[in-house]
Amino acid sequence: MIEKLKRIVNTVMSEEQHTETELTPEMTGDETGIEKLEAELTDAKDLILRRTAEIENMRRRHEQERIQLIFEANKRLITDLLPTVDDLERTLSFVKPEERNPISDGVELIYKNFQKILEKHFVKPIESVGKQFDVHLHDARMEEARTDVEPGTITTEVQKGYQMNETVLRHSKVIVAKTPDED
Repeated sequence: MIEKLKRIVNTVMSEEQHTETELTPEMTGDETGIEKLEAELTDAKDLILRRTAEIENMRRRHEQERIQLIFEANKRLITDLLPTVDDLERTLSFVKPEERNPISDGVELIYKNFQKILEKHFVKPIESVGKQFDVHLHDARMEEARTDVEPGTITTEVQKGYQMNETVLRHSKVIVAKTPDED
């Protein structure tokens, strides 16, 4: 479709170059014929401008759709990998420094490689503990009565949340402080 439009534009443009000489009534003997040709030429130029604008808009829209498609594919893949990152973190949390061995070192290396990949794709964990609860970033699993922190403050992170650029991939699952009930 685009190629066909380009050929039409090129044909009209090349024909226009050949008809640059203005025809006068003396040359043709018909003044209304010249006006008609000039009107057709104006219409053709207008059509070319509109078609060129349409092609450019189509090209821009296609590029935006392509970028969005790539972003969504990356988002799905990374979201599918996040449970594996969680498993690696849990595994490493159970390894005591005095119990380190080649297997635990290998798991740590794999975890670090995953972290580098996430950073490369602008994926970062959502900071939660000690922050105010934000419905756009956090998913409250429960509330606990606390007097040592302000109500609405996140006290515990049950599952780490992540965001890519400014898009939340997974909300942080958290426990939020509330005012203790006085009985």
